[in-house]
Amino acid sequence: MPLKKSLIKIIKILGVGFTVIYPFVVFFALKRHVAVRFLALFLLAAAGISFIRNKKIWVFICVLLFGLGLIVFNDDVFLKLYPVLMNVSVCLMFALSLRGVPLIEKFATKMGYKLGATDKQYAHRATYAWAIFMFCLAALSCVTVFLSDEIWVLFNGLISYVLIAMMIGVVFIIHKRHTDVRGNK
Repeated sequence: MPLKKSLIKIIKILGVGFTVIYPFVVFFALKRHVAVRFLALFLLAAAGISFIRNKKIWVFICVLLFGLGLIVFNDDVFLKLYPVLMNVSVCLMFALSLRGVPLIEKFATKMGYKLGATDKQYAHRATYAWAIFMFCLAALSCVTVFLSDEIWVLFNGLISYVLIAMMIGVVFIIHKRHTDVRGNK
């Protein structure tokens, strides 16, 4: 059993690592004229890691189809569209959860929080805010696809992560204020 937990932890680290290094791998590969089809194999490996890590079949299928599209069309524009696909996927996860239990509420429940009515309203608004934020991030990422490789990697390899960290910070501050006002420290 400890081996299985260690393996899952390694796969999670690989998944996060892949997400962080992807723009840089693409940038350096494009500058060195590495075949797009070779990079598609990198992407297909990431699809497998993502599926093992998240158990989300629809994400696996999207990335798999995307990787196969890269192999078939052999166009570097598709490599640059991967962050757009990921941002749209996360946006959809947040947005679609609003039809049922909002994703933020699911996260809070998994972490052991007992949510009252106002907490659930806050979770709904926070989920909505994340959906909008990820949509905007996807749109900006899409714009960078048609700009220089340097701008693309700067945005998708640095600025987008800074923006996500800022959003996490803002959500944390608002959450802290929300719980302090209600006296739930």
